Amino acid sequence: MIDIDNSESVQAAVSRISDGWLDPVKMYAGLKADGKTNSLNFWKVPAQLLTDVSGFLGWTSAQFIGEWDQRCITRGIKIMGYHCTRHSDKRAFTEKGIRPFSEEIIKLDGNQTWEARDMLETRSQKPGPCFHISYAYAKDPSAHTFFEGPEILFCCAGRQIDVDPEQSARLLIHCAIPYSNIPDPDGYLAFCILSAYFNFIDPADESNLSFEGYSIDLEGTILDPCHILRIEEI
Repeated sequence: MIDIDNSESVQAAVSRISDGWLDPVKMYAGLKADGKTNSLNFWKVPAQLLTDVSGFLGWTSAQFIGEWDQRCITRGIKIMGYHCTRHSDKRAFTEKGIRPFSEEIIKLDGNQTWEARDMLETRSQKPGPCFHISYAYAKDPSAHTFFEGPEILFCCAGRQIDVDPEQSARLLIHCAIPYSNIPDPDGYLAFCILSAYFNFIDPADESNLSFEGYSIDLEGTILDPCHILRIEEI
């Protein structure tokens, strides 16, 4: 299980993923010696870190991502994700899982504003469900992760039927999401995990690394309730 905020969790996972393939500590030392880690892009731009890591191995980024993903899947790697919602009925999640956007889940008020219509169109194109990977960020009240709709990203200006959104419970749903469930063709999660790992083994090279707003999007796939660990009421 990968908890992106936890050093031991990240290091244990990377050790499992890299076993019999590469030495991540030696890799980082080589990248640092070459000056790669001095670049802010190394820490902030997924494509840059993946290019540098792949180049160290003499591979292309596509080859590296393919091997990484396959190892994560075959080793049963899961990553913690946190779904923020103002939906009031916990059973909607424990019985049916966390579902993508649909008209059944979000209902707009009859008198829609242009902002609501615009947001509805955006959410329809990117249905989620979405999850923050950092618990610290997901729980931060100043991060504006709780909107009137039941999703954390691209939220509609909607509300749960017959419930005043200001009175509805704020829920933070803790999920263990299998790597195999996550669409990630560009290696975004590999970037998140490796940058966290490198930072944990050498904090001196930290370049304002944080995972604020970094998230998982299941792109229309339901997360089965068996992957929900607990539901925290904020």
